[in-house]
Amino acid sequence: MRQQWQYGKRYWRLAVHLIFKTRHFGVNNRWWVSQPSPIGWSVSRRLWGVLTVMPIWRNYQSMKVRTCLGWVPQSDCEAMGFARQIERAANKRQ
Repeated sequence: MRQQWQYGKRYWRLAVHLIFKTRHFGVNNRWWVSQPSPIGWSVSRRLWGVLTVMPIWRNYQSMKVRTCLGWVPQSDCEAMGFARQIERAANKRQ
């Protein structure tokens, strides 16, 4: 658990970007960049997602998968435990 907190501190901007689908808050997508993130939502859609909770939960699950697909180093993904969680979820579906 302590290791997850350490990685959380390192990747907090990426987590906020992926969970809340911000347009200009990702790791490589700064405020001054003219092109918004392709996965970004409008402000009204983000507010609706926060109020209804379910889209935010799906974004969190999607974030776990994306971290293991190369958004962060594979060793960090495994250290956070996301690879095991994804593997367990895939086994449940079969």
